[in-house]
Amino acid sequence: MKAIVWIHFLIAFISCESRNIATISAPRDFPANQPAFIELELPAIAQHYQLKINALTPVVLQYLQDHQWCFIPTYPIKKNEKIFIEKTDQAQTSKCNIREENEHLVVELDGREIMRYALKTQFPAVTLPAYYQRSGFIHPLKTLEGAVLTADFPDGHVHQHGIFHAWTRSHFRDSMIDFWNQQSELGTIRHKELIAIENGPVSSGFKVALEYVAYLPTDTFVVSEEIWNVRIFPISNQYLVDWEIDQKCLGPDSLIIDEYHYGGAAFRGCERWNLPEGAYDSLFFVSTSDGKSQVDGNHSRPQWVTMYGDSEMGIAGMAMIQHRGNLEYPQPVRIHPTMPYFCFAPMVSGSFTLLAGDHYRARYRFLVFDGQPDFKVIGETSNAFNSYP
Repeated sequence: MKAIVWIHFLIAFISCESRNIATISAPRDFPANQPAFIELELPAIAQHYQLKINALTPVVLQYLQDHQWCFIPTYPIKKNEKIFIEKTDQAQTSKCNIREENEHLVVELDGREIMRYALKTQFPAVTLPAYYQRSGFIHPLKTLEGAVLTADFPDGHVHQHGIFHAWTRSHFRDSMIDFWNQQSELGTIRHKELIAIENGPVSSGFKVALEYVAYLPTDTFVVSEEIWNVRIFPISNQYLVDWEIDQKCLGPDSLIIDEYHYGGAAFRGCERWNLPEGAYDSLFFVSTSDGKSQVDGNHSRPQWVTMYGDSEMGIAGMAMIQHRGNLEYPQPVRIHPTMPYFCFAPMVSGSFTLLAGDHYRARYRFLVFDGQPDFKVIGETSNAFNSYP
């Protein structure tokens, strides 16, 4: 699914000398400081555009694909308000830049590194078994002030890797496959291909392919391919990350995702928040959209979860928001009561099957912040994310 607003608009073309090339009516409310998406019939090649309301400061339009454009309003736009589309000669520089560097994709915002994606196999400490090696995950994830929010190969849960996606209890060709717990040596996930990098004035992103590998008694088989579309939106004093997952079962056999108490789209908090098994301290906190915590939130069905706590830069954290189009929305969440990780886990509600050629699709948005979480802003971000189909 695409986050698009379909616009039926009247284009008012005027003289060739004018910079105003179109006037449209806003099809919906666009809140300030949230990514907005529209469809416009405009030439995308070698053209720079901006939009504005009356005499207010223009905002940049960025082309995505298939007549889709995005922008971030600095002021609220009401439904049916007139929006003026203009050409501009102003240089459209990117605040967020992504580059390939050795074993990683490196994402920088205003010159500060905020994220890495593992293109190559990452290895655990030499004292740990080699089966923990992994590629195809995000770590570290950092705030704008530099606080590290994720962990890789964490003590006690070495098989967890920053931001990752994996099924736990599944079956393929009558064999149980576990893509999550690498120590079971029943399956793994690995990076396959870097498809695209895009650096733009409104958002930047990358697209990658991963493989789900099943270890069968007599063979090793690539069961499915998973495409990630990751897009970063700089907003005032923080940033958003849209994470789209599209997994295709390659067949010829089905992949059965068994009912289980965890698996899916996961976030592993930083080592600073990692405590010995069974311990509890106030180094990190969990809050959900329905007011629950790591104490009572496990297997609840919130719209969003935020994890935050002490860091080398002070209090910092992130909120993970799920989209209403996801399977079993609102998906149950697995929240560990003492360790800093959680995941949105649709299989908690029951098993499901991917036939050959079937797709599993899911979308999530991260709000990454320094300081205490602003639950009002998180709620507004969730509403804006879920206002698109």
